[in-house]
Amino acid sequence: MKRRIVFSAGLIAAALSGCQDDAVEVVVPPLPAANLALLADYHQGTGGKSLYITQDGEVILEQYAAENSASQPQLLASGTKSFNGIVAAAAVTDGLIAFDDLASTYLTEWKTDPRKSRITLRQMLSQTDGQLSGEAGSATNMESWADILAEPTSYEPGQRFEYGPYHFNAFAAALQRKLLSNGTETYEAYLKRRILDPLGIGVQWIYRCADQNPQVAGGAAMTAKDWAIFGEFVRNRGLWNGQQLIRPELIDECVQPTVPQNPAYGLSWWLKEPVSDEIANQNATVKELQALANATWAPEDLFLAAGAGKQRLYIIPSKKLVVVRQAALGAPSRAFTDEDFVSLLLRGKKAAE
Repeated sequence: MKRRIVFSAGLIAAALSGCQDDAVEVVVPPLPAANLALLADYHQGTGGKSLYITQDGEVILEQYAAENSASQPQLLASGTKSFNGIVAAAAVTDGLIAFDDLASTYLTEWKTDPRKSRITLRQMLSQTDGQLSGEAGSATNMESWADILAEPTSYEPGQRFEYGPYHFNAFAAALQRKLLSNGTETYEAYLKRRILDPLGIGVQWIYRCADQNPQVAGGAAMTAKDWAIFGEFVRNRGLWNGQQLIRPELIDECVQPTVPQNPAYGLSWWLKEPVSDEIANQNATVKELQALANATWAPEDLFLAAGAGKQRLYIIPSKKLVVVRQAALGAPSRAFTDEDFVSLLLRGKKAAE
């Protein structure tokens, strides 16, 4: 195991992330070294491979399992989904789309379908569009975008939350139609040009759909550092190196609860929001995150990207924290809980202690 714990005096007097638009500053104390040590041990004991934590943009903990390294990309699984909300925010910033556009504006084959003709891009990004979940198609063998678009709907648009990959691949297909109508840029190229390249980070598409388009709901791999840089960009509401790459209010919109269908989900991001048992029982991840959502000690502004095997990108603006946790896909991850992980991070003890 390789571990590096670093503290910087620059963390002592840091401005709250959400206060870019005013001059209010608050003191955000650094996390105790004891918390980080306990967290690192817990991470390792639950199948962890990479752990990378920044506070106010400075690395305070970096750890890799013996078989892993800082330069090795790890599959994000469904952590990939959260790129889509940020790509959408970039496209809104650029005047290409609006969140509430009808998807059939771009997917013209949907115009004659009584349900699909009423689906909005916002509903796709919040997984409330009524499309089939697509869970039957594995991340390693996903249908082509064209075949996904041809699948029937299972609910009325906006009726309920239905977790799965079809929503995001259909959204990517819609945005790509718009991009190609203006030239030759693909969704993949737009993501690279607008977000990845300015941040100096990269993504590998481990899994692609049958037509070789990226599997944007579960196919990306990144290094822990690069995923953390992406998280820091989101924490800073689209500001990077003094340049506002995405309008901040659009980043904010990505982390607003989807009410009433699932308040624990925004536009491709999981939120710390309690939900009813009826909603929680619709999906394993919703149910799993409820212990953390109901934890009174956890910051209300916490949000995250989550993938199979307990891949996690936590963002806590009020603490200026970005936390990347990458792990093996095997059995040890079953002992991991978000509630214990975040409690060790912030309180130096497990949730029940």
